[in-house]
Amino acid sequence: MKKIDSDLTVYQAIVQNPDQLCDEEILDSLGLMEVTYFGFDGRYHDGQIVVALSVMGEVDAFFRHALEMEFPIEKVIPAAHPDYLWDDEKLMADNVSSGFNYRLIAGSDKISLHGLGRAFDINPRQNPYIRYENGKKIVQPKGARWKKDKPGTLHAEHPLVVMMEGFGWEWGGNWTPDSGRIDYQHFEKHQD
Repeated sequence: MKKIDSDLTVYQAIVQNPDQLCDEEILDSLGLMEVTYFGFDGRYHDGQIVVALSVMGEVDAFFRHALEMEFPIEKVIPAAHPDYLWDDEKLMADNVSSGFNYRLIAGSDKISLHGLGRAFDINPRQNPYIRYENGKKIVQPKGARWKKDKPGTLHAEHPLVVMMEGFGWEWGGNWTPDSGRIDYQHFEKHQD
């Protein structure tokens, strides 16, 4: 029997964040995907992810391939879910894989690709976000550690990373400390 991790309606999943309003045009460009994945508990799970309609086929291919490989994923839940309410810190701390989350890139007035539905994150606890500030390494979520050979962890030679790069996606694990960050959980696709 499958475990259901998210069963929001389209209206519940694709909704404005009252603290960070976006253009209706962006919301109209999004779709809610139902995905099945293999969990760390050895069971199959049903979840949901919100991404741009233009990339749904490629994101679907990611989840289908992950399921075939039995690549474990903790949870796949939209950022708008009442347990998270677009809070990226909560999503990461609870190891939620998610897509659309309207926000600006930190320190800029530019919309993040998550804010356009053209980015998604997988297993933040296994694939942390690391930023470098004033020579200091800050790992998010707190206590997360990237270990290449651990289940649910992505790396440069991983078949899921290779497949997404073949579709023209960029994987944040290839970023370097010189860029100010490494984001092992993150995939993004720029406009074609």
